[in-house]
Amino acid sequence: MTLDFTPGLTERHDSLLSCIRECAHTQRSPMKAIAADMDLSLSELSRKLAGNPDDTRRFSVDDLERFIAATGDVTPIYFLIERYLEDENLRHRRALAELVKLAPQLAALIKQAGINS
Repeated sequence: MTLDFTPGLTERHDSLLSCIRECAHTQRSPMKAIAADMDLSLSELSRKLAGNPDDTRRFSVDDLERFIAATGDVTPIYFLIERYLEDENLRHRRALAELVKLAPQLAALIKQAGINS
C-alpha cells in the first residue's frame, strides 16, 4: 500500500488530539459550522478539543468519525498511519529525499556565510 501525504505530522504533533485541533483551526469552514455538522455546540466542540484532563467532555472515536465526515480532512488518519504503520525504511527514504531537495538551498547558504568546504 502506498500513501501520498505530507510527512512530518508526528514531528509537529505530540498527539492525535493536537493534530485534530490544528485541523479544526485551519479549516475553511468556521468552527461553528464544523460543530454544527458534528451535531455539537461550538462550546462543546471547543471543550472536547481543549483536552482538559479535568473536563468530562472528551473527544471520542465517534467524534473523530463525525469530524472527518464534517470537514473531509483525513489528516488525523495520516497522523495515525505515520505514527503506527510507517515503515522505518520508508521514513529514512523520505528524509533523504527531503535532504536532496534542501541541498541547493544549503549550498547557497554556506556560500553566503563564506564557509569554505
